[in-house]
Amino acid sequence: MPAPTQDTTPQSATAPPAQRGTPFLQGVRVLDVTGALAGPYCTTILSDLGADVLKIEPVTGDNLRGRRLGPERRPIPFDLVHRDKKSLAVDMKSQEGATIMRQLAQRSDILVENFRAGAMARLGLGYEDLRPQCPDLVYCSISGFGQYGPMRDAKGIDLIAQAYSGMMSVTGSADGQLAKAGFPVSDVGTGMWGAIGVLAALLRARAGGGGAYIDVALADSVAAWSLWEVADFVATGVEPAPLGTAHRLAAPYEAFSCSDGATLVIGAVDRAWLALCGVLGIDLSDDPRFATEYERFVHRAPLADILQGRFATATRDHWIDTLRAAGVPCGPVNRIGEILTDEQFAVRGLFEHDEHRFGQPTVVNTPIVSDGAPRARGRAPALGQDTLSVLSGLGYDGERISTLIERGVVGACSRDDEPQRSGLKPHATNSPT
Repeated sequence: MPAPTQDTTPQSATAPPAQRGTPFLQGVRVLDVTGALAGPYCTTILSDLGADVLKIEPVTGDNLRGRRLGPERRPIPFDLVHRDKKSLAVDMKSQEGATIMRQLAQRSDILVENFRAGAMARLGLGYEDLRPQCPDLVYCSISGFGQYGPMRDAKGIDLIAQAYSGMMSVTGSADGQLAKAGFPVSDVGTGMWGAIGVLAALLRARAGGGGAYIDVALADSVAAWSLWEVADFVATGVEPAPLGTAHRLAAPYEAFSCSDGATLVIGAVDRAWLALCGVLGIDLSDDPRFATEYERFVHRAPLADILQGRFATATRDHWIDTLRAAGVPCGPVNRIGEILTDEQFAVRGLFEHDEHRFGQPTVVNTPIVSDGAPRARGRAPALGQDTLSVLSGLGYDGERISTLIERGVVGACSRDDEPQRSGLKPHATNSPT
């Protein structure tokens, strides 16, 4: 007789589990040598899981600090992807700055960087450079196209990765009008793949297997999601094309407009098909075009026309309530303003609204709900906010630190002050992918 399984379902369906024990990554030390979005998002995930993350940035500051775009002076969200981190402002191109980095690497578990391929090695801070003194270090490089291959030295950004990976060729309207994904999926996705690789390598390192080098690329990360499209092409030999909101292998599985101008999506396959017909009050059982799931897929365009005619007779909320009651998968097409006030997301803490705590009106949480994950906790650091404490921890006395500040090797400030810049020279900033 099998042993009874333990019920791990949360006690309440309306509240997340209470945190207990220590955060998953408590005590794990991360060097964050990143800029833009992919690298910082990777280290933000690690931070939200409890790691101690030290952001390394030039004494002139990360490229995104304080930047404003357009006549409205809209801020680029530096704070959103550097929350809870510490900041050390240091010129890694200087000999003394590189020495500081090597010292920090010896005290760290993970290093994440997203310079151009080979840039860290040219500074003497590549994985092979650090490995002799840091045999257990997990080193993650994030770039546009990876550390080897004919595209190694090409610049990679989110737009290019979406196009190169094939994703853009299948994204857009059914008439062939291409579109970029609305979210920066290659940046965010690569950050996630980086975090997955880092955590797997950390397990091995903690088990005595030594450190590891993790190489993740924006183009790879998006191309790896092409499961449906690759299967379709291999099976048919026909290049997949954009389908709007429709599914590549099933129907009805797309968006429809309702009488109030709002839009919903449905996925009425298998048994949900009959339930959908019942809710809409249509009988298509005698139409051979819709007799089987495959036939409905083949004839998805005329089917969509029939369904659209019915959905246009009532409001979105009416249809969603009725369809859900009948067990038909469906949901609203929400706008960004709507997701920020959505009750489901609010209960799960996906968006935190506390400007005093985070320094921003709203932050987007890491979507891992657990009794051991602290998630977003505080605001991003000021430039060089932790320089003094970090250097003191490495054994630097006050006089030596002051000399480094005067010579422009490091920058230091308190949270609310500008960095100390006396005698600073211009320094190159990070060049993230």
